[in-house]
Amino acid sequence: MPPPASAPTVPPDAPAALLEAQGLTKHFPLAGGWLARDHGVLHAVDDVSFAILSGETLGLVGESGCGKSTLGRMLLRLIEPTGGRVLFEGRDILALDARGLREQRRVMQIIFQDPYGALDPRLSVEAIVREPLDVHGVARQEAQRRVAEALDLVGLSRRYLGRFPHEFSGGQRQRIGIARALALRPRFIVCDEPVSALDVSVQAQIVNLLQDLQAELRLTYLFIAHDLAVVKHIADRVAVMYLGKIAEIAAKRALYANPLHPYTQALIAAVPVLRPADRAHGRARRRLVGGEIPSALHPPPGCRFHTRCPHVMPVCREREPRLAEPEPGQFVACHLYPGS
Repeated sequence: MPPPASAPTVPPDAPAALLEAQGLTKHFPLAGGWLARDHGVLHAVDDVSFAILSGETLGLVGESGCGKSTLGRMLLRLIEPTGGRVLFEGRDILALDARGLREQRRVMQIIFQDPYGALDPRLSVEAIVREPLDVHGVARQEAQRRVAEALDLVGLSRRYLGRFPHEFSGGQRQRIGIARALALRPRFIVCDEPVSALDVSVQAQIVNLLQDLQAELRLTYLFIAHDLAVVKHIADRVAVMYLGKIAEIAAKRALYANPLHPYTQALIAAVPVLRPADRAHGRARRRLVGGEIPSALHPPPGCRFHTRCPHVMPVCREREPRLAEPEPGQFVACHLYPGS
């Protein structure tokens, strides 16, 4: 069945989405052995649909290996999807030719997770930030002006332009990566775990910087993370991903106050708290998840979470749940709720 014309994950009175993913799927065929024969298919992302509104931050959370980064890269066509559509202001970017995609990349950028591996150690700061401008044919004088402007935006001195990545700390390197992403003046940025490799104190500085930039430049973010505390600070809405599927998506306050999916409940229950009373209250209402996450090579039939779910029912093993809306604006794929 083809995906709906509009991803059903935003309130009906919300403005038009800036970006929509419709039925996005990515399967990686695996080959091995001396004859390089097929050894199965890795189901990285399976039939994922959601919308991101202009000016908002959608947080995307889940355990390592659930498909978060693959999904983020598919939105930018850094990874080509196996199926589905990506609409940016109604335009299907998967249908663009090479020239059209290059133009589209002016407004869609990415901030990578590793501030050490993302920067070419042979290039100066000026060359790193200017590179996307050179690719898009921006005139030299204008490019120099934009490079200096980008450094100002991320709080780095222009005297650093001639320095190289090894001369900077991890937080400073990530600021350089952010400046590079801003050089083309994009409207949408995929933040692929941009603070997970940084110290906690530096994480807060980068998150605050991203929020300030969003307000100043009217940016829209997909913020990928596994730390729910960080996502709670920056996101407007949160999507929870498990083994290639969206388990729940809702406004931040609703999701953290009343998580509906057992997996979401377990993730929030696992977040460290300062007061023992809070932890005891959380454990009374929500159970931690045990067991290992299944292999994406052989995902379980029915609900993919049923092998670890404390509320598993026969239907969970037989039929895959659909996203339903048991609470206004709160969507969940779980057979505990009517409509799934």
